[in-house]
Amino acid sequence: MRHPIDLEALGTLFVHRVAPVAALIHIGLSSSLIDQRSRPGGPWQRLFPTIFLLSRAGPSREQLVQAALLYAGEGAMLTAFDALYLHGMRSVLPAADAIHVLAPRHSRAWGHGTLHLERTDRLPKPALRRGFHVAPLERAAVDAIRRTRSIPDTKAILDEVSHYVGIQALRAELALAPRKGTTLARKLLGDSPARQLELAVMDRRPLAVPQARTPLSVG
Repeated sequence: MRHPIDLEALGTLFVHRVAPVAALIHIGLSSSLIDQRSRPGGPWQRLFPTIFLLSRAGPSREQLVQAALLYAGEGAMLTAFDALYLHGMRSVLPAADAIHVLAPRHSRAWGHGTLHLERTDRLPKPALRRGFHVAPLERAAVDAIRRTRSIPDTKAILDEVSHYVGIQALRAELALAPRKGTTLARKLLGDSPARQLELAVMDRRPLAVPQARTPLSVG
């Protein structure tokens, strides 16, 4: 018996053909049918525990990004390399590694092979780029720097992004970021005198005498 819903055309109802299981059940599909169609070799693919791609092809990077955001839940946003790309930055392109998503502390989602999920209490106000919620440019840049060990990539990101948000915005974001993974960026940008004082108090180390600075070229 033919199913009353055209299953082959169903993907056109969802952005990037990516659907949460709750939406599929809501329109009348059974859990057993969803499982059957998403088995290996079937017409659909399970991208995350509750997120399906209604296609045999792909998934494309956009489909993975859409799936990651749906899985991470309300309040989630892209950051790091994928966010930089959606902001229009081209110095360092997203590689085929995990998509970095910021999520509220209460998110029930978990990281997977293609998803680096970071729960945080410090969620910025997202921007909308090509239909995706993304972290502000300076936050995306700092998060990308935290994920790379490449000195040329770190310099390229700082150089490109500083043209749009300025050195001070990057310094301010670095001041709030974990020190792990940001040492090189702090050296390249130079901590502000206020940050130097804060670190000196925290570490009880001698405070360097502030030097007059010329505008920084990160290249």
